[in-house]
Amino acid sequence: MNRSIDADYIKNHITSTKRVYHPMWVAKLLVIADRKPFPPRKKPNMVFVDAVSGYRGLFPTVPPMNDREVENGEVVPAQLTKQQVEETYILDIQQNQINRSYVLKKPSYQLEELFLTYLPLWNVHVDSSYLTKEFIINANTGESEEYMSQLWGSGKWRL
Repeated sequence: MNRSIDADYIKNHITSTKRVYHPMWVAKLLVIADRKPFPPRKKPNMVFVDAVSGYRGLFPTVPPMNDREVENGEVVPAQLTKQQVEETYILDIQQNQINRSYVLKKPSYQLEELFLTYLPLWNVHVDSSYLTKEFIINANTGESEEYMSQLWGSGKWRL
């Protein structure tokens, strides 16, 4: 690793930046756990499914979402349909992620809402004598989305 590579060095060697809107399915689930003789406990959950790779999971907290018209930027087409997500991917999340926290009787589920949203990403190309790389950066958090971008062509998470 070259110690002269820092934020300023990278900033000076950016060759292109492009805003990309990546499709994500988001579902609001109601987890209903029976606790006889008490009334059932109802717990809301939000899950996400990457509409390109199938990568999926639970949101630790409910993220803020805004409706905006996009003026410039590339919208990536979704490869998973609403029906595929509802019938296959959400069931997989329920069985393999949510059910793990219930030891005996597994809960029932009620799908409250399922919608397609777009995650804004920056696609940044850096080209220098020491570093030539493409970075995918979450435009909301500034965090790297390198792991997610590696999954887009792999098919690893597809069902």
